[in-house]
Amino acid sequence: MANRLVDEKSPYLLQHAENPVEWHPFSDEAFEKARKADIPVFLSIGYSTCHWCHVMNRESFSDPEVGEALSGRFIAVKVDREERPDVDRIAMTACQLMTGSGGWPLTLVLTPDKRPFFAGTYIPKEPRYGSAGLLQILDRIWELWRERREDAESLGRRVEEAVQSYLAGGEIQVAEGVVQQEENPVDAAYTALLKSYDREYGGFGEGMKFPSPHLITFLLRHGGIAGVPEATEMALATLHAMRRGGINDQVGGGFHRYTTDRQWKIPHYEKMATDQALLLHAFSEGYAVCEDILLKEEALRIVSYIRTDLTSPEGLFYTAEDAESGGEEGGFYLWSKDEIRSLFDEEEGEEAANLLLGNATERDKLPLSLTSETDDSSWLLRVRERLAEARMSRPRPFRDEKILLDVNGKIIGALARAGFLLDEPDLVHTAEMAYSKLQLIIGKSEGTLFHSMINGSITSPPYLTDYADLIAASIELHQGTQKAEYLLFAIGYTESAIRHFYNADSGWFWFEAEDTTLYRTRDAEDSAGPSGNAVMLHNLLLLNRITGNPAFREIADSMMSRLQPAFLRHPNAYIHSISSYHHLSPAAIDVVSVGKSGIFDDAIRSSGNLLATHLHFSHELEQFIEQMPKILTYQIDTDEPAAYPCRQGGCLPPVMDPDEIRNLLHSAFHHTSE
Repeated sequence: MANRLVDEKSPYLLQHAENPVEWHPFSDEAFEKARKADIPVFLSIGYSTCHWCHVMNRESFSDPEVGEALSGRFIAVKVDREERPDVDRIAMTACQLMTGSGGWPLTLVLTPDKRPFFAGTYIPKEPRYGSAGLLQILDRIWELWRERREDAESLGRRVEEAVQSYLAGGEIQVAEGVVQQEENPVDAAYTALLKSYDREYGGFGEGMKFPSPHLITFLLRHGGIAGVPEATEMALATLHAMRRGGINDQVGGGFHRYTTDRQWKIPHYEKMATDQALLLHAFSEGYAVCEDILLKEEALRIVSYIRTDLTSPEGLFYTAEDAESGGEEGGFYLWSKDEIRSLFDEEEGEEAANLLLGNATERDKLPLSLTSETDDSSWLLRVRERLAEARMSRPRPFRDEKILLDVNGKIIGALARAGFLLDEPDLVHTAEMAYSKLQLIIGKSEGTLFHSMINGSITSPPYLTDYADLIAASIELHQGTQKAEYLLFAIGYTESAIRHFYNADSGWFWFEAEDTTLYRTRDAEDSAGPSGNAVMLHNLLLLNRITGNPAFREIADSMMSRLQPAFLRHPNAYIHSISSYHHLSPAAIDVVSVGKSGIFDDAIRSSGNLLATHLHFSHELEQFIEQMPKILTYQIDTDEPAAYPCRQGGCLPPVMDPDEIRNLLHSAFHHTSE
């Protein structure tokens, strides 16, 4: 019999609609019901492509015994973390503060006034490895609630205060003197990455490996600005290690969420659209720096995966693909040597099996890796195409078809950036088409943004990341096309974000636009990708550089000043924010071109300078002088092409020759110590 989730639109909530648990969606009604019944709330948070969420669903939530254990003693509430990231941020912070770790599925028990007093992640139904099972835990929590209510409520108040303090900008204190502090946040960040870099296998840390593309783009910029070859080498080595590894779907393209090992071999098989966008940025910028064709080819494989498997009929982008297929984690991606051999003639089959599975035994079924490089890229392409054809007979992983605005912003921005850097105009066109579709949706809501849309219906309001990533996409589209409309959209959305999210007292942006059912929080620390505040900081600095609007720089300066102590104490948590300091370096050259359009585009693209910006002056911009005061200087009535390069602190003489602009930008952003 269906529960209250049957009327929801979220794929994750619908996966639980037939559970023998009386689930409620997250709402004031659910907590009011708990208050009237004087019982706690059992809050379970996950997402549709989460492997361990599926495991807990099969083991516990599909079991009538668990339904009975919850019934009458708890109000059970389900949350899709992708649909309600505000609730997830608070719950995850509570779990991390209470247990020292976190993850999904996320399990909390709260008082009716929303104060958590128990937290955990995946919990098996029965006791395992010396740990209590879910049924035992529910009994213990119920006993605590009945007999020592004041203890639960006291703990709930303390946790709530700690979570509110931390998410509103407070810091968790660490012992003094554990880490030698640097005076410069960029130096502190680079030092931290040097210490955690895995010199044998690439990446960071010595356990499970996340791609963390924002760390790679930081290193590429630092290598170019400071002339530190080792920074560039760390970034490029990590890109190549991931390209060859099992984290990369060697058949269909696209990257898995992370690997469980240090060598990038054994992935957690879920594929997230966000990761594809960030990695497309990283591979494209890696190619721009060194022109290694293997990096360009991998960037284009990511694009192919996005287009083939993550694109909706309307041209927008889905959220993720599951780790499971046919009831087996990774089943879609596992191969034996015999399976590979059977698809080719004897000699070619042996060569393909050895290349992709190396020294695997005959019994092994494993994800594929490139165990060596091959000089014959056309042969490798044919092998991949044959494997892809054979794989079509397997059950496909479930795909979450939510349309998330921040995810779509990330992909659009990555496509525009890649299209420009790789000189692939069709990528920019794909980005423009998706952006146009978003504008139609936003226009129907009188310009109001959204966060989540399912089957054409908007299911949740916008958060900071939705604005930040759409602004970043607008900037990338402007840089890739020089169409004024994208720059105007970026300015307008930035002004709106400032109105709705900016906290002038603290100097940073709230995650939520207004008070929610819980409370407003700060999104400043990076996780697997950049934080909303980090993306906004880059947006503000870029818009100031491109338009000359001082208001954007004032807010950026305030953010950097207020957050700098945190940058210095915990640089690993703020890498993308710290990367914003690169915009203040001499390598960050802003080019304004006049005259015939397109003359300097190739020179800027091929310079390898990842920090250069470009504004082509056209007379249509004159009506926007208030938003772009910079153009006052360039109201020149001429068809003769010229470029005006400027950097922090002053401008250089105008340049007429595209090669001269290329050389100027290249020399300012160098990857050697010479």
